[in-house]
Order: sequence, then structure tokens, then C-alpha cells
Amino acid sequence: MKKVIAFVAVVVCFSVTTAMAQGGPGGQMTPEQRAAQMKERLAPANLTAVQQDSVIAIWNDRAIMAQVYGTSDFQSISREDRMAKAPAMNEARQKRLEKAGLSADQAKKVVELLSMRPGGGGRPGGGK
Repeated sequence: MKKVIAFVAVVVCFSVTTAMAQGGPGGQMTPEQRAAQMKERLAPANLTAVQQDSVIAIWNDRAIMAQVYGTSDFQSISREDRMAKAPAMNEARQKRLEKAGLSADQAKKVVELLSMRPGGGGRPGGGK
């Protein structure tokens, strides 16, 4: 009987750690949640609602990514390549933001606000 209880305890421990490693239901945000989070992060830039919507559309535009990286599939790009081309991506986005009617200062502020990771950067869970 003790062996059965010990075995069940081990199985439960492995099940719990596996479930915790998968991130749970809060792992993926819906597009609406992502847009709301971006609007919250854009608050210091003092943009109108129309400008905020334009910024979000530009920021999520895969055509800019395809132009800079040569592909619109962000998952296929290595982390090193993304880091190396991040300045070019931000510059392309800033130019597009200026074409959309934002001033150069506003566009620069938007790129700065949205390029930073929430919480001051770094990877959650230890930063490998």
C-alpha cells in the first residue's frame, strides 16, 4: 500500500511540474488584450486615439518585418539575427510612423516605449 501511495505522489509531482511549465491559460493574449496593453504602454506619448490605433497597426504590420528580415515568419528568425536587426526594424517602423502623421519626436518616443520589454527587460524565469 505504501508503494502505491508513493507512486501516486511521484506521478502527481511530475504532472504538476509539467502543467506549470506550460504557462497555463494566461500564456497567450488575444489580439484585443495585446492592443489594450500596447495602448497602456503608449500613454506617456500623449497620442490621440486615432494615432494610437495607427501605431498599433504599424507595430503589428508583418510587411515591415518582411522588409527588414526577409520573412514575415518571426519564429523562423534566430534570436541573434533579431537582435542584430532590431535597430533597422525600429528605424523602419519610425519612418512609417512619421508617414502616418506622428512628429519625429512622437515616433521616436513610440519606438522607445514599445521596444522595451514590460517590467524593465530581461527574460522571465532566469534569462538564459
